[in-house]
Amino acid sequence: MEMILWLTAWLENDDGRILYLLALILSANIIDFLVGWINAKFNKNVEFSSSRAIYGIVRKLAIFVLLVYFIPVALLVPYDVGIGAIYVLYIGYLVSEINSILSHFRLAEDDKTNDLFVDFMSSIFIKKDGK
Repeated sequence: MEMILWLTAWLENDDGRILYLLALILSANIIDFLVGWINAKFNKNVEFSSSRAIYGIVRKLAIFVLLVYFIPVALLVPYDVGIGAIYVLYIGYLVSEINSILSHFRLAEDDKTNDLFVDFMSSIFIKKDGK
């Protein structure tokens, strides 16, 4: 029960909600990267490239820095408009990250059309005869 109260305390004002959304975005980024990395590293049908992995990390880090940078920029416009813009940006990016995670498992449409993580996991846990 204390955990629920602690999490609820984060949602009492805009400052906490913005940090909460940033934490959710960061968590989704980590999950998306790890699932993609595991698939690329251990799936024989996908060529692993450390430079591509580093590019993915740098890209996600740059996007996160831009998300944080948008906080003081949003304060330059009237409060309601700026805070509303932050929520739209953060929720939109979070939905995009969740879509990317789901597409690894073939639960959403994305540009990941071949050698999905779900195919790799199925090949590990399902025997050749389909059981």
